Amino acid sequence: MAPSKAGPKAFIPLARKYRPQTFDELVGQPHVTTTLTRALAAKRIGQAYLFTGQRGVGKTSAARIFAKCLNCVKGPTAQPCQQCPSCLGIVEGISLDVIEIDGASNRGIDDIRQLREQVKLAPVHGQFRVYIIDEVHQITPDAFNALLKTLEEPPAHVKFVFATTAPHKVPPTILSRCQRFDFRRLEAKTIVSALERISQAERIPVREEALYTIARSAEGSLRDAEVILEQLVSFCEGQIGEQHVTQLLGAIEQEALLGWAQALIDRDAATALRILTQQLDEGKEIAQLLSGLLWHLRNLLVVRTVGQTPSRAALLERLIDAPPEYLLRLEEQATRCSPEELLLMGQLLSHAYELTRRTPFAQAILEFAVIKLATRESWVSLEQVIQQLERLARVPNSPTPRPSESPADTTPLDPTPSEVVDQAAAPTSDEPRPPAASTDAVALLPLERIHDQWLNVLARLGQQKMSLAAYLNEARPLRVSGDCIQVGLPAFALHLEVLNAPEHIRLIEQTLREVFSQPLKVDYVIMPALPAQTDPNTTSPSLTTPSASSQAASTRQAEDPPVPPIVEDIVQLFNATIIKSKPARAS
Repeated sequence: MAPSKAGPKAFIPLARKYRPQTFDELVGQPHVTTTLTRALAAKRIGQAYLFTGQRGVGKTSAARIFAKCLNCVKGPTAQPCQQCPSCLGIVEGISLDVIEIDGASNRGIDDIRQLREQVKLAPVHGQFRVYIIDEVHQITPDAFNALLKTLEEPPAHVKFVFATTAPHKVPPTILSRCQRFDFRRLEAKTIVSALERISQAERIPVREEALYTIARSAEGSLRDAEVILEQLVSFCEGQIGEQHVTQLLGAIEQEALLGWAQALIDRDAATALRILTQQLDEGKEIAQLLSGLLWHLRNLLVVRTVGQTPSRAALLERLIDAPPEYLLRLEEQATRCSPEELLLMGQLLSHAYELTRRTPFAQAILEFAVIKLATRESWVSLEQVIQQLERLARVPNSPTPRPSESPADTTPLDPTPSEVVDQAAAPTSDEPRPPAASTDAVALLPLERIHDQWLNVLARLGQQKMSLAAYLNEARPLRVSGDCIQVGLPAFALHLEVLNAPEHIRLIEQTLREVFSQPLKVDYVIMPALPAQTDPNTTSPSLTTPSASSQAASTRQAEDPPVPPIVEDIVQLFNATIIKSKPARAS
């Protein structure tokens, strides 16, 4: 990009000094430059254009270049000469034929009426009068209506170029009269290349990793990146490194992110908290720390997900804004954690980010999240549940082993053979069990048979809806009353809400009818703690219903500690299921 001319003593900011002056210098928008260049070469020029896109991607610069192409002495041309009075006037912002209007401060109907009177005037030097209206969405509806007729049939010497960051706020009647060009968010690699050219021209010593950090902070805006680079020149002496950028912007360094993520992957809670405390002591914001760690985990997940595809290197370069040597370290770290675990960690952090935005205890929320991530030994993936359901689905009629037949099996799908009775204390295993009530067609359906066939029910249900089977995996049959099976659910409102959906009730009852060859209904009961599985060779503890004994309920609650509030929020937000590890059975 050629610097614009200015007086020898005048200081020009980098964003203005290196503003593109031709379509060839406009970076990152090839679809715009190609279309406009061909239209100018073919003399197919519309009456109005709408340039949309985020800040700092070249909308206003493209509008000025387009006006220069129209009014150059060689024009209309795609290659303005940059030397004629019209080109120089547009560069210096003093051309009488190019009128730039701020839509935010000239938004009323009187301003538009004045513009309608001015469009009748002929151009002074060039062939066209070009009106560039920036942030055009700020114009009032009445002013837009007053502009419609002029916009549809303007004088032959008038061209309109509108620029906006919010095209959805522009009335459809205006959009239909404009050729629309959507400017893309600039890639980090494109911004880094532009910053390298500027730093070389200005003799600014800067490291490559610092340029990538600037590009990520600019969020696709080249102008923002140029402003940050200029601020860094005044901030530090000598070569600009990544640590200078992070100090200036309050971001977290890549090296710290690598160490922090490694501590979480290694389940080293002490190291993870130490790194967090160190970053807080350096003045880093909670939101910056969370977003930095979340983005790092996202990069790890992308590396694991891409795999060994033929275009892997190009895809990683496109998806991850980092220098090549950092990509190698990401690939090494990504091999130490499974994609499912990275996804679960990202979900927890994203919800923690939402919580920190609406609570005064943001630091505590972040610490809770870090500790939870670093002490996740008890986390059990649903993959184990799904795999066993799929195995059972392939042989749905095979007999299901009782828990006592395979004491080494500790999968969450084992049913609980204990029965909840109405009395305050159930009989021990040494006492004879009372016979089942002989009423209706279900008198011959004991609770033991339901326990025996429960995995078969889950398998058949999983063939039709796997997620519903996963919810029932958390449940336990408690007792049989007539044609109704009472099922206990964990103390999460989400389970009851999902299972009581009408379509789910019909599907579950149909599955029960297929397995037991008789119509059955299901009644759900919320239990503070589901009956624990016991060894059939030992005396089983007495079980009560939730309303039978407050002392038994408090004992169950003591055995099952309450779920932290942040985890409850995660369950609600992500429609998740908490799977608790079961204690090993006595051999």
